[in-house]
Amino acid sequence: MSWSTLKTEAIVLTSEPFREADRMYTALTPDNGKVSFLGRGARKGKAKLAAHLEPFAIVDIEIVRGKRSTTVISVERIKGFANIRESLDKRLLIQTSLSLLNKHTREHDYDPCLYAELLDWLEFVDSQFSVTPVRATFILGSFALRIMRHLGYDVQLNDCIQCKQKVMPLSFRWHADKGGLVCSDCLSEKPEEWFSARPIREEVVKLLRFARGAGYPDLLKPSLLADDLDAYARIVHDLMVFHLPVDSDVPFWAGVLEDKERQLEQANTEQSA
Repeated sequence: MSWSTLKTEAIVLTSEPFREADRMYTALTPDNGKVSFLGRGARKGKAKLAAHLEPFAIVDIEIVRGKRSTTVISVERIKGFANIRESLDKRLLIQTSLSLLNKHTREHDYDPCLYAELLDWLEFVDSQFSVTPVRATFILGSFALRIMRHLGYDVQLNDCIQCKQKVMPLSFRWHADKGGLVCSDCLSEKPEEWFSARPIREEVVKLLRFARGAGYPDLLKPSLLADDLDAYARIVHDLMVFHLPVDSDVPFWAGVLEDKERQLEQANTEQSA
């Protein structure tokens, strides 16, 4: 990128300690993609900029590119999403989603639609009264499927990935490596090419289609059967492993469920004491 000074709206993705008194930030911007910058002195108690740079806040920032580092010089908070900040469940959900987005995006590969998607996601989670860990797994998988689409790794859930014809109910198999459904006719014509395709229940396909295409508020409506949700979650994880540029053996839902389990264990310990 050619800029030396950049003023932009941004959504803070991550914040990490850097050296003794500084912090390193990443943020998503609508017109410059993901940017990383240094907050000098941000770990000091009286740091003025740091208070406005917590993850998932929307801010106006000004950053300057020097010879050795890119540094933030001014910050104005636009929105802090108070409901997310005050709910542990929501914070875990959002922090997990921001970590996924940060991991699988490169600096300066910008996509205004990706920024709008993240903004819709934050508004949706902030507007809810509560989100259970089970429901969080479902909606987080939905967010992951949409992010994959923005990054160019869309999943074929309606047409056969080989012949491009619409798949008929109960007449297909699933191929995670190639990213979608393959119809029975193609399976029969070239069994050696599709030997690793696996059966998938119609209910799970419908869940995947709904998760990717429905509005975020509608994701709270369907009943979630344990077996279907488990299959859905593992399929989304497999797709991310096969198609996103950064490898990860950790399931996308781990940040939500595992941290929730630790929280419950801590609460039980405190009640017993």
